[in-house]
Amino acid sequence: MKFSIFNFQFSPPKAGPPLAEIKLHDSWGFTLVEAVVAVGVIAVGFTGALISLAQSSAQATNLRNRTVAYQLAGEGIELVRNIRDTNWLAGRGWRTGLADTAAGVIDYNDPALVENINNASWCLNYSGGFYTHFASSPYDCNTFFKRHIEISTASDDFSPQLVPPASPPVEYLEIKSVVEWQEKDQTKNVTIVDELYDWK
Repeated sequence: MKFSIFNFQFSPPKAGPPLAEIKLHDSWGFTLVEAVVAVGVIAVGFTGALISLAQSSAQATNLRNRTVAYQLAGEGIELVRNIRDTNWLAGRGWRTGLADTAAGVIDYNDPALVENINNASWCLNYSGGFYTHFASSPYDCNTFFKRHIEISTASDDFSPQLVPPASPPVEYLEIKSVVEWQEKDQTKNVTIVDELYDWK
């Protein structure tokens, strides 16, 4: 319907969608955006949590393995020291059973270091509360740790500032206890070094 006042034409507004319908459509669109954003935030947070959990698990495994390795390396040093002390008690030379070697194995009940450069024989088997080596193949160890001992002879005059030295050089043994293990296709190792003298 059109009508004129003073020759101006006026028309009523055209009918549009109900106001409630417009609000409802706007509400649907806003909710969808919120849902997409919320899902994205949750996905990012969940992914970050999984990555953090995986890293924590890997670090915990590495820490556990490294702790055991240090204990086994320290045990290797103590086993060598025990042989020296047993030699003293038995009245034998303090180096009996402790010859220089590039690689040897030793267990808690061994009277001497056994030279063995076969890497496969260094593996440790856990049984009865003890870690031990197999005397011969097959070396079906139930752990992934390997240990070997290196012994070399050295000397020290204890007075390097004096010329000539005030006393003859003193012989001692440098002991290296090396423990290796596999972790995620990587070879890890720890080494403990100690010096043994003929001192009671």
